[in-house]
Amino acid sequence: NDMRENAGYMRIKMYGYNYDDLYTLADSFRYRLERNHRIEEVRINSFFAYFKDDYTEYVFDLDRQRIAAAGLYPDQLFLSLSPVFYKHIRAGSVPGPYQPETVFLSARQSRDYDLWGLLHLSRSFNQQIYRTNTFANITEAQMPQQIVKENQQYVLCLQYEYIGMPDQADRVLERELDDIRKLLPPGYSAINALGRTSSGSSRGGIGIPGEYRLILLIIGIVFFLSAILFNSLRQSLAVIFTIPPSYIGVFLTFYLFDFKFDIGGFAAFILLGGITVNSSIYIIHEYNDIRMRKPKLATLQAYIKAWNIKFIPIMLTVLSTMLGFLPFVIGTAQESFWFPFAVGTIGGLLFSVIGLYLYLPVFLLKMEK
Repeated sequence: NDMRENAGYMRIKMYGYNYDDLYTLADSFRYRLERNHRIEEVRINSFFAYFKDDYTEYVFDLDRQRIAAAGLYPDQLFLSLSPVFYKHIRAGSVPGPYQPETVFLSARQSRDYDLWGLLHLSRSFNQQIYRTNTFANITEAQMPQQIVKENQQYVLCLQYEYIGMPDQADRVLERELDDIRKLLPPGYSAINALGRTSSGSSRGGIGIPGEYRLILLIIGIVFFLSAILFNSLRQSLAVIFTIPPSYIGVFLTFYLFDFKFDIGGFAAFILLGGITVNSSIYIIHEYNDIRMRKPKLATLQAYIKAWNIKFIPIMLTVLSTMLGFLPFVIGTAQESFWFPFAVGTIGGLLFSVIGLYLYLPVFLLKMEK
């Protein structure tokens, strides 16, 4: 019955010598991280925690561009609002029957104004009337409860949960850390508090990430199964050569339409590795059957005959698969896995037909000759 939520296993520490500037940098880093669809909430605190804390504060979020356009400074806005909400301001003392009595002043409006009243409060700046919500907004957000220092540096801890594989989470974290470090001024730093880097990354060494080894394994399995089915290494190579055009289609789809490549794009590679070779296997199997029944028929004529027989079933299979993924593409909500998986599969299938039409006869007939 424990209703507490985990604060997140991904952890980042940021250090700096000015607390306000450090929090501004940490907040911008939080915004960068939350643009990733697999990261929902990044929390900034003074310490790392196992569970989320329900402590929140009202945050005055300034629109700096509007303030600058109006020729104002943030302290001018705060000073204009302070008298309206003054409470218990010591104003002096008056003689009492036994001893002097201290006099405190409080603004009468402080009891009447709420958040809505504060946002719609009209104030005069530079001979013009503005409302508070013209320059700022008030939101309720989680804030650090303490100010912590390590080695004379202020510390802020960023913590979040990543929806996906740990290796992918580490790679995203390392990539974002590399980008944010280029923007940090002297005296500020950001480190991976997990103490590890991406285990599958090939940065700084030679190797292939674990996920892409899986693609090579699938291609190897397809090659050996095709060789056993056709009893020919040459024809199995012709099957393998039809896979790269579909992968080119995946890359072009994400590049031309500026889609975000995520784990769904990698899953599209896995799916295309199986669907693309099916079409090649159908045609080559029919081609071998025609050559066996009509050994005197020319290879080109036998291939054209096999193509004509299998073309319509192959196209129906490809089109039905592409239409099956359309529901994941239509709409404004781009889900972090299914959307890249769908667009990658559709683009790969479209290019696989081109590869099947152009590459398969080139490799197959040339080898047969």
